[in-house]
Amino acid sequence: MTPQRLSDFHLEDLFRGKTFTPSPAAWEDDVFYFLMVDRFSDGKEKGFRDINENIVTSGTTPLFQPSDALNAVQTSADAERWRDTGNGYVGGTLAGVTSKLGYLKRMGVTALWLSPVFKQVAFQDAYHGYGIQDYLQVNPRFGSAIELKNLVDTAHANGMRVILDIILNHTGAVFGYKPDRYLTVDKKGHEFLDPRWDGRTYAVRGFNDSHGNAMIPFVRTDPTAPSTFPRRMMPSGQ
Repeated sequence: MTPQRLSDFHLEDLFRGKTFTPSPAAWEDDVFYFLMVDRFSDGKEKGFRDINENIVTSGTTPLFQPSDALNAVQTSADAERWRDTGNGYVGGTLAGVTSKLGYLKRMGVTALWLSPVFKQVAFQDAYHGYGIQDYLQVNPRFGSAIELKNLVDTAHANGMRVILDIILNHTGAVFGYKPDRYLTVDKKGHEFLDPRWDGRTYAVRGFNDSHGNAMIPFVRTDPTAPSTFPRRMMPSGQ
């Protein structure tokens, strides 16, 4: 069962009979490598050496060659596509990171720092991990909780610690406001009320659905009775 709330976790059961990799006495003695999961590896490369020094031949993406330099931006259209790619997910996964642990180990890395791996809001391309919707689930674009555990276990078995980046002072756009001031015109000439920050509060329209529409009632609920949670409201006439 996928945990839905912190009360679903029983820490004593998680800890009982298990050993854990301790933090070092001094982190400055470790060699850190920070990576953005979506931008690091999709696990489809070939020609590299795995954790056991064996050459991987099953992938489809060849190793970088000097002749590949600038081949993605030879024309202005190429450059535009390259820039557009930077605005969304490109396909990196947790399994891809695991497949490259040998490469990282041989570079002397002893501590792996991962960009946030938690579930993001569905209607934004938060490939960077800083738009978290659910702190208890792994972003399905990156893989599963099992794949995250396999990554950590494999890293530990090869002398590398793993640090999970987590954002606690803000979340993704999980709810929408009901703006009542600052009439603004967008690039297409459409007028809209812009809920810009001015030190005053706005009423909340509702929680956002998977399309980014504030259609789920913003009400106080009983966390012990999920069946009473509000559902998406349909516009009148539908």
